[in-house]
Amino acid sequence: MTKKIFWIDGGAGRVITAIPALIKYGRLNPNSEWAVLVGAWDFLYWGIPELQDRTYNLDTKGVFDNVVKNADQIITPEPYRIPAYFRQEISLAEAFDREINNTTDHSDLDPPRLAFNQQETLVAKNTISDLKTVSKKQKTVVFQPFGRGAKLDRDRIIDEESRSLSQSDYLSLSRRLNQKYNMIFFGEPDFQLKEDNWSGKYTADLRVWSALVANADYFVGCDSVGQHIARATGTPGTVIIGSTFPKNTSYPDYFQIIEKPAARKYSPIRIAGLDVNLSNRLNEGTMKFSTKELDDIYQKIVADIERKTR
Repeated sequence: MTKKIFWIDGGAGRVITAIPALIKYGRLNPNSEWAVLVGAWDFLYWGIPELQDRTYNLDTKGVFDNVVKNADQIITPEPYRIPAYFRQEISLAEAFDREINNTTDHSDLDPPRLAFNQQETLVAKNTISDLKTVSKKQKTVVFQPFGRGAKLDRDRIIDEESRSLSQSDYLSLSRRLNQKYNMIFFGEPDFQLKEDNWSGKYTADLRVWSALVANADYFVGCDSVGQHIARATGTPGTVIIGSTFPKNTSYPDYFQIIEKPAARKYSPIRIAGLDVNLSNRLNEGTMKFSTKELDDIYQKIVADIERKTR
């Protein structure tokens, strides 16, 4: 009988960053009877031995009667409400560790990881192989320029949270990178820009997208799920950070982090309402780049690709 339930909610990035703390809990509590409820993205835990059979989607038939009803404790971790998190002292994964394992010692916290079956891996490898055959380029870059807050307003993509690149900045960087590498656009079908006629564009579920990132040579993105997938699959990359803070939301000890030297104000998501809106207004300049800044970003990405890939 399940005694303790960890209820993980939020976006796919949060679901991935909870993985290390959940695996750590199982390692430290081998005799505990526990389960994981995930509001969405539960399939990201498929193939992970420590988590697959313990994880349930909220829409699983009978989940209340068979899993929830007899639990002694239901814990809903909320990293954004930990002072050390919003003071930029710990990462999202470390914040989950505090909530799930009641500890401030994160030295035994492993990086996140994902697992894939043969079919998912084969689809990803074949997709990349086909690109190489056509282009004759050997290295493949997956580029996620738009974050979760991006929205399509007529023919323009905007992000009030300032986590996404602008359309023009994405096109400029991607076009130049395509001269050297195969490019794969990672994003919603509605965000596949008609001007971008060089990138591979696909519609896939998040597991196949994750396998594509895992089998690519390099990842370029913003503060969104792609960077968490890249970290969980060991793919090197560059993350361009706008309104958020790398210590909180990314992996500065693993990725090349690019930030515009502009003032940014913490957006207290899941804590306040109006303050979030006001912070977003002040942060709009954090993802606006000049031509020279874009050139510098391009040079840094190329240098990192050549240094970290063969």
